[in-house]
Amino acid sequence: MDILPCRHERDAVTQIEPAAELLKNLDTRHPDILLSAGVIPEDYHAKKVFRSAVETIRGRFIASSITSRHALVRDALERLKQGGAIADFEHTGGTKRYDFEVLFTGSARAAAAIEVKGGEGNSINISERPIWAEEFLVWCHLDGAIANQPAHGAYAIIFNRVTSELVRRGKRVDAVLIRDALCGTPLRPCPKYARPIEAACVAPDIFLFPQRVPTAEDPKPPVHSLDGLHLPRMLLQSFGVGEVDYDKHVWEVHVELFQKPTSRGDRLARRTAVYHQQKKLDERESYV
Repeated sequence: MDILPCRHERDAVTQIEPAAELLKNLDTRHPDILLSAGVIPEDYHAKKVFRSAVETIRGRFIASSITSRHALVRDALERLKQGGAIADFEHTGGTKRYDFEVLFTGSARAAAAIEVKGGEGNSINISERPIWAEEFLVWCHLDGAIANQPAHGAYAIIFNRVTSELVRRGKRVDAVLIRDALCGTPLRPCPKYARPIEAACVAPDIFLFPQRVPTAEDPKPPVHSLDGLHLPRMLLQSFGVGEVDYDKHVWEVHVELFQKPTSRGDRLARRTAVYHQQKKLDERESYV
């Protein structure tokens, strides 16, 4: 069972490879189209015109995606600030190894940090939890590409990135937020919503992680809850999610260390299990 319920339309997914082949072979299939745009068909591959064009488009897309991701998080935090739920926040602008500082109300020292990432979480290891942070959240955005199902990105982030950093480097992440730009929209209705809604109103899915770093002495620490953290609950409220619907947006990630027998003796391994509404959706083991 996938750990995220949303799925792209099969008819759309099956068109990706033909579209890629068409663009790749324009020089032989439709040289007239290239000539009409001022592109010499013989240069399309021989002089790297096609490859360079793809890389240019990708670079521009990534740059615009980063801007939109940060803008969405900033807007959510601004709503919390205007509503009095938090005292203030600051966008660090890439000057630190996290992207947002959030100051809670009621205490000058109670604060959280948010790191904003893309859909695969490939750069999780670049971020750092500041020593002052009571809560550290990683907010990952699936930006709308349909080559892989949403669950594919979630698997990579949860099983391959964050739990690895937790166990191998001792970097504690209290919660991972995953938000799909298409989820809940008319293009791909989401089972969490009764009807399609505007993309900017779609709340993130929240994966709660262990309260402590697993160790030999504490191999299976308890998982956070919404009641034990401040910011995840506030963010759900910021997106208009009522308390009765919290469980639709919350997952639990359990991490356990154990000795796994091998032909050369026992070896330390980790077991990661993901639960949603008290149902185990997936469990995987890997060596530390």
